[in-house]
Amino acid sequence: MALPYDWSEAQEHDLIQRLRVIGKYLAQGEDLKTAANLANNASSHAAYNWPAIATAFQRHKQEHGAGITATTWERKYAPVVQAMLKLLQGQRAPSNGANLLEQAVRQWELGSRSRQIAAQNGAAFLRYAVERHEVSARTWSPPQSLTTVVGRRAPTREQYALGDSQVIRLVEALEASTSDEARRWAFAVQLCAVYGLRPTELFHLRFRGDVLWCLYAKKSGGGTTKPRQLLAAPVMDADGTRMEWLLEKRLRAGEPLPEVAEPKMAGDRMGRFLRRQGIWQQLCGEAEHLGEELVPYSLRHRYSATCHRNNLPPKYIAEAMGHSLETHLRRYARFVNQGEAAAAFADAFGEKGAGKSSASVESCAKVL
Repeated sequence: MALPYDWSEAQEHDLIQRLRVIGKYLAQGEDLKTAANLANNASSHAAYNWPAIATAFQRHKQEHGAGITATTWERKYAPVVQAMLKLLQGQRAPSNGANLLEQAVRQWELGSRSRQIAAQNGAAFLRYAVERHEVSARTWSPPQSLTTVVGRRAPTREQYALGDSQVIRLVEALEASTSDEARRWAFAVQLCAVYGLRPTELFHLRFRGDVLWCLYAKKSGGGTTKPRQLLAAPVMDADGTRMEWLLEKRLRAGEPLPEVAEPKMAGDRMGRFLRRQGIWQQLCGEAEHLGEELVPYSLRHRYSATCHRNNLPPKYIAEAMGHSLETHLRRYARFVNQGEAAAAFADAFGEKGAGKSSASVESCAKVL
C-alpha cells in the first residue's frame, strides 16, 4: 500500500500525521486498507502543514498591516501558536478550531488579560489558515465569540491614584536613603508622577530644542503609539505650592535613572524595588483601606486624576498620556468631572441659552 507522499524531509510532518490517524483506526479494530481509506477521507489536521502555516502567519504579521516587531511576536503570538502546534502533533489532537483554541489557552489564568490576548491571537492564526491556506473553514474556524474561551474571573480591585501628598512622602523617603539605587528611583517616581509616564518611557526621553519629548513608539496590531511632547502636571504641596524638582534641568545635566536590563522591563523592576520599601507598604495600606490596589502605574493614574480635576478636556489629557481618547475614557472614566458636563449643558440649554436660541429663531423667521 502506497501513501500519497514523497520520501522527503519536506513531507515528513504530513506523513507522520497521516500514520498517526491510520494508527487510531487500526486501534479501533479496522484492517489496514480500511484504516488508510478512512484516514485519507478524514477531515483532520493531518491534511495540513500547520508548522508551515505558522511560519507564514508570523511573516504576515511582521510584514503587513501595522507590522509587529519580533519582540511582540515572541511575547504575544508565539506562545499560543506554539501551544496549538504542540496540541496538533499530540496523540489526542483536537479535531476542530474551537477545541484547539480552548485547549491552547488553558495555561493562562481564566478571565485574565493575558488569556484574552492569547485567545485573540490564536483565533487570528486560525482565521489566517482558513483564508490564506485553504484550511477547512467548517472545521477549523475559531468561535465567533471568544467570551467562553477567555472565561471570567472575580472582579479585580481598582488601581489606586496616588495623591500629591503621598507622592511627596514617597519621594522624601527615597531621597533620605543612603542607597544610590533609591535616589535614582526617587527621580524616576518624580518623572512618572509629573509627566504621567509609563515606567518603560523613562528610557525614551529626549529634548527637541527646549521641549522635552517621549519618543516611545509601541507597535501593536491596532496601530502605533506616537512620540509626544511631555506636558507637566506639577505636584503641589499642602499649601498649594508647586514642588520645584527641576526635572528638565536634571535630565539635561544627565542625572542617572535606575539601571534596568531592558526598558520594557522597567515596570516590573520598579514594582519589585518599591514593594521592598517601608513607605510603599504604608501607601499600600492606605490604598487597601479604600479597597484599591497600589501599583507603579498609580503614579501615572495620579497624572490623569490631576488633569481631570483641573478640568482639562479628556482629548488633550489622552494626547498628553500617549493613548487614544477611546482608551483613555475606558480606563479613566472614573476621573471625568461630571460637574463640568452639567455646567456646559446648563450654559447651552439653561434659561439664558434658551433665550438666545429663541431670539435667533425669531430673527430668522422675520428674515424669511
